Amino acid sequence: MTLTERNEAYNDLSQLFNDASTWLHAPAAWLRRYYSAILEREVSSRQASFITQAQLSFILAVFPIMPSALLHAACIGWFLVSLYKCRNI
Repeated sequence: MTLTERNEAYNDLSQLFNDASTWLHAPAAWLRRYYSAILEREVSSRQASFITQAQLSFILAVFPIMPSALLHAACIGWFLVSLYKCRNI
């Protein structure tokens, strides 16, 4: 009897983690489909990640919100690396 309860509890917990994972990955899937529609070709999750990183790093490089010049330089470097990764995909 205890084994059955433990298995049911484990299955419920496993289902909860699967649902949470699906819910947390949904925005990435939406972005991937959006980029695929814009570029008119299939975009993988990795490629979508590189495109998103390039956009975010561009915003942080152009509109510096940090008072440190070193952090601003790091954002510019991140942008250049992101562009390089996008070009290689």
